[in-house]
Amino acid sequence: MGRSTPAQAFDAAALLRQHPVFGALAGGQVEKLASLATLRSTPRGTVIFAKDDPGTALFAVRAGVVKITAPSADGREVMISLVNPGDIFGEIALLDGGPRTADAVAMTDCNLMAVDRRDFLAFVHSEPRVAFKLIELLCARIRSANEHFEEVVFLNLPARLARTLLRLADRKDAPAKGSKVAVTQRELGQMVGMARESTNKQLRAWVRQNWIRLERGGIVVLAPDALAMIAGIDGARDTG
Repeated sequence: MGRSTPAQAFDAAALLRQHPVFGALAGGQVEKLASLATLRSTPRGTVIFAKDDPGTALFAVRAGVVKITAPSADGREVMISLVNPGDIFGEIALLDGGPRTADAVAMTDCNLMAVDRRDFLAFVHSEPRVAFKLIELLCARIRSANEHFEEVVFLNLPARLARTLLRLADRKDAPAKGSKVAVTQRELGQMVGMARESTNKQLRAWVRQNWIRLERGGIVVLAPDALAMIAGIDGARDTG
């Protein structure tokens, strides 16, 4: 997986404070959890864990991007999500002791924070409030999965594609103009449940309208308001 060092080599507590769940804990709790962590340097392309692996650690991204994918028996894969700096992943298997439910792969060179399962469960038992925060985290995961299911079932390709680009660009409804999404067209197609050819055709149409720009290694969002209108996001401003 890469080189591991004690988390004291960086401010693990600062990373945890940025997280919407762990950041709500009391200062002493955050410091205690941070003391259990190690830092892992993970090169691009590294499989951090694979589906059905034992869940031995909780991870947080300090730098870089991790992709979460679900493989099929015939070798295909579906991208579930991208994990960005400040985000946490691998919590499901960590909590229930079951196998991993997906693959996690470093899309770029990454710095990861890892907390061993035994240490983390002991921490949860000693700090009951953490358990409630974890319930919030899991509920957020379920809500996100439900939203994705509804998008695949009810929205057409342009709307699904626009929502996904906006979500990846800034993880907000109105990302800044010029935000770059570090994702390939193949990966984007996997996320919206469409073939690469159909995804490419729609992206090229938006390039002609000057709404996006295709670059090596990513897509630049030039007209977030226009994409928001296509996506049907409330509050999209008139693009003229």
